[in-house]
Order: sequence, then structure tokens, then C-alpha cells
Amino acid sequence: MTKIFNADLIGKPESVTEQILMLNPYQTPMLAMLGFAGAVNQVEHNWFEDAMFATETTTTASALIDATSIVVASVEPFRVNDVAKIVDELVKITAIDSGTKTLTVTRGYAGTTAAAVANGAVVEFQFTEGVEGADAIAARYKQRVRKSNITQIFTDTVEVTGTAAAVANYGISDIYAYEQAKKQLELALQLEKALINGIKYENGAVRQMAGVRSLISTNVKDAAGAALTLNMINDSLQSIYEKGGFATGGNYEIVVPAKQKRVVSSFSDEKVTIDQADERRGTIVSRLTTDFGQFPVSINDNLDSKEVLILDKNRARIRPLTGREFQHEYLGKKGDYYQGMLVGEFTLELHQEQAHARIKGLA
Repeated sequence: MTKIFNADLIGKPESVTEQILMLNPYQTPMLAMLGFAGAVNQVEHNWFEDAMFATETTTTASALIDATSIVVASVEPFRVNDVAKIVDELVKITAIDSGTKTLTVTRGYAGTTAAAVANGAVVEFQFTEGVEGADAIAARYKQRVRKSNITQIFTDTVEVTGTAAAVANYGISDIYAYEQAKKQLELALQLEKALINGIKYENGAVRQMAGVRSLISTNVKDAAGAALTLNMINDSLQSIYEKGGFATGGNYEIVVPAKQKRVVSSFSDEKVTIDQADERRGTIVSRLTTDFGQFPVSINDNLDSKEVLILDKNRARIRPLTGREFQHEYLGKKGDYYQGMLVGEFTLELHQEQAHARIKGLA
């Protein structure tokens, strides 16, 4: 007969986090890729993100060659006495109306040639014009932005009847441990899917975390049914680059479902290097050479078959609630069955969503 437990273990939680991490990485590759970071101490986990002032915007209306008012999408990049560039023309900003998002400018500044301004033209900040002997210019400060996610509970029950514990089970020495291992895999898969697909939701004691798909909002490219191409990946990497994603180096990985992995592997031979034994996570990984460097490409079939993620692993963390790492607790013998509970509570911390990208709507 299987020895389920002794009385000393009843009601005492036993951590199973390490067992979760040793599960088949083919089934839970996001867990294997990121691992578990330090614990949080609130069900709503907050962190703060800083950013530089924007350095460019676009016009929202056309302007004639002699127009001195330029309407833009955002006045954030500019202060009075700044010099900006529109195509090849320099303009000096003499006044800013934040309400109407209008810049009053001197056209054809510094000997440049004025030209008609098209709707959607890029207006790029160049520098604040310094004047010899002038007082200090007014300071400006950009507040840090608070971001948050909430913790989600993942739980299941292990249950073995008295008969199942008593009979011989071919190839299984401990039926309870066997059932526990299956439940651990099921919970790991639930966490894996929440990390990718989760939608932030809270209703009383029910909480669901936001996953990667819903947290990435800036660099989202809709392929509109087209097949994945290297140009699409380069476009997404360029978007990350232009928003400063590579400023601190980053640790990027291109994550694809099996269907899109076949497309990546069909790129030209000099662009793809196949590594069949990546020992870091046990999964099959390719390395893709792009215009922005060489990046590992890993398979995660928990993604939608029509999407690709580009993630900076340095900016993504899976965090348990303090004392709520995955753990197993024996509940004892109840009637003619034995029961135990598995529970864990986690959240996803994704820093600077502009440093990540998603391609959706692929063929």
C-alpha cells in the first residue's frame, strides 16, 4: 500500500516551486525562460517607470510655406526658444499653446529654406538655443509613471481513494506523488497561459493578472493576414530601438508558436543558425540574424498561432506573493480518501512595455 503521509505533515505547507521549474520546458517555456523572481507583498503590485521627454512629434494639419502656426500631435518635446527641424527646414519656437497643441514658429530659421508642411510631417526637436549671458532657463520635470499588476491564485486538489492507495499500480510506486506531479504540471500550464493571455480583472476576492499580450500596447504590428517575414521582425525591432529599448543592452528573445517557427526556419540560410541543444532551457532554439543583432528564437506553442512576441527578459519578471510560492499541503484522510491542496499566487511585472513588441494577425 502506498504510504501517503504521516500525521506530522498534515497542515504543513511544502514548497514545490523547484519541482515546477523542473517540469517539461516544452510545455511551459515562458516559465522556463523567465524563472521566478523575488516576492511581492501586496495583491496589487506597483512599480514606477521613468522616461525621457519625447524628442519628436508629427503635424496634424498641413501648413503653407509662410505659415507661422504649426499644429502638432504633442507639444511635450518643445519649450520656447527651442529649435526644431521639419524635413530640411529649421524653425525656432517662439510660443506654445498647449490647449490647441499649436507651435508659433519663425520659419526658415538659421538660413534654411522654408517649405510647405504636409500633414503627418515629423517635427524633431534639435536643441534649446543658448544665449550668451542669459539667465538659467526654466526647469521642467517629468513625473515617473506608476504601473501595476495584480496577483492571481492558482490552485488544485490532489485526491486519492483508499482503494487506489491500497492496490498495486503498474510502474507507479507512489500513486499520491504521481497524482501530485500531474496537478503541478496542470497548475504550471495555467500560470503559463495567464502570463501570455491574461486580462487584468478584479471582482472582490477574484483576481486575474494582465499577461504579456495585453501589457504590450505600443509596438504592436498587425500583419493583416500576411505571412511572417524578416522585414516584419526588423520593423518591430526598429520600433523598439527608436524608443530606447536597446539603450541598456537588453536580453531579447523572439518567441514564436510552432507554426511561425517553420516560417522563421525558411528564412535564408545565412540568417538562421539552428542550435538543437540549448542547455539553458532544454528547448529547441534558433538564432536569427537581423539588422539589429542576432537574437535567439524559441518555440512557445501557448502563443496564438498567428502571433510573435519579442521580449526583453531583463524587463520581465514572474513574482510570487510573499509566502505564496507554489506549495503543497496535506489535508489528511477524509472518509475513504486522502487529500492535499496545491496553491500558488503570482503576478507578472513587465517593465517599459515600449521595449517589447508583438506581431499579430499573421497568416
